[in-house]
Amino acid sequence: MADMLDSRTHDLHRERRTPRVPSVQMSAPTRKTLLEPGHEAEWAEINREEDEQRRRETRSLTMAERIEHGEKLSQQAVSLLAASMRAGNVPRRAFWS
Repeated sequence: MADMLDSRTHDLHRERRTPRVPSVQMSAPTRKTLLEPGHEAEWAEINREEDEQRRRETRSLTMAERIEHGEKLSQQAVSLLAASMRAGNVPRRAFWS
């Protein structure tokens, strides 16, 4: 009985190790990403659409909203410059010029 259990266990382990699915050689992917060369026309279209969206959003803002948005952008620019200076990527005098 013990020999029979050992042979079943051995058979189960052997079945797990031997693959039953045939190996198929896969072809190289033919689809390219937009980051690869040759997609300049697609990028130009994407950029045109984004520019048009920004223009529509800007036209819809009131003067007060435009000023507020400009102030936020200026604060972001100063924060980015200060962070670059702290990291040593920008000379210190750049902050005062």
